[in-house]
Amino acid sequence: MTITLSNEEQVRRTVSSIMHDYTHATGIACVYADIRGRECSNTYNFTKFCKFIRSVPAFRDKCYQCDLCGGIETLKKQQCCPYRCHAGLVDFAVPIVKNNKIYGFIISGQMALEDIRIQYVQKPTEWKFDNNVNKYFQSIPKYSYEEVTSASRVLQTLVSCQFPYFMRETLPVEELVENVSAEEAEIFVGMRPEIQQAVRYIRKNLHGKLSLKNIAEEVYLSESYLSKLFKQEMKINLIQYINQCRIMEAKKILCSSKKSVDTVSRELGYHRTSYFCKIFKQHVGKTPYAYRKKSLDLQNNEN
Repeated sequence: MTITLSNEEQVRRTVSSIMHDYTHATGIACVYADIRGRECSNTYNFTKFCKFIRSVPAFRDKCYQCDLCGGIETLKKQQCCPYRCHAGLVDFAVPIVKNNKIYGFIISGQMALEDIRIQYVQKPTEWKFDNNVNKYFQSIPKYSYEEVTSASRVLQTLVSCQFPYFMRETLPVEELVENVSAEEAEIFVGMRPEIQQAVRYIRKNLHGKLSLKNIAEEVYLSESYLSKLFKQEMKINLIQYINQCRIMEAKKILCSSKKSVDTVSRELGYHRTSYFCKIFKQHVGKTPYAYRKKSLDLQNNEN
């Protein structure tokens, strides 16, 4: 009998093999995290300090947020970006991407390094309340900046052999996220429940009237508080997010239908086509007409 593994299980096994070889060769800690930043593998060579920090729920959530932020930053810049976690240690993340879908990140590091070039990705937390924790921190291996960047290149090379996304230019971050299921994408950005509800409402009503007022009414928040909370959680204001979602939807329509740009604009709630074209070019770098032509040319070349 032949047993066929799911894509997720194939990825998980390959990642485990990579981490096993990497940690045994370098001695540096690592773990596989999903698109929420949460651990989804065995931990490899974790320090006592990090084991303790992750045993505290409030700190553990901060760890997940740091891992997620580090992974996204690497995706954006197309190279490993060492970062300082909330507890002050240095980590780096290598995204796992297959068939234009992001599965998660290998997080490595737990290194002690005093270097101003490596910035915090989350607000530092106060953990120096226990003598044992301080002892754990003092025992953390110390590395130079050059050793950190060399380790990140080694891990990136190992990942590239199995997941060659890192060896070529491919889809931008927002399209990688778009290829994740809607439920996963909401978790991906680590949103609070009120903002999750707002985001779901926006996604379901891209073709309707969307405004700060009606979204605030939908989630039972004041307009000013929703605006503040949305920017705080999403790192983008609400109107910018609406435009971002509508432009992603416009790209799908332009590639899959013969609707005119004017029709697409009106269907997505833009009263003036010129304004839609302006917003589209800001997000995509091309006008809707140029984007459609390039997409059709690519489809014709493939056929």
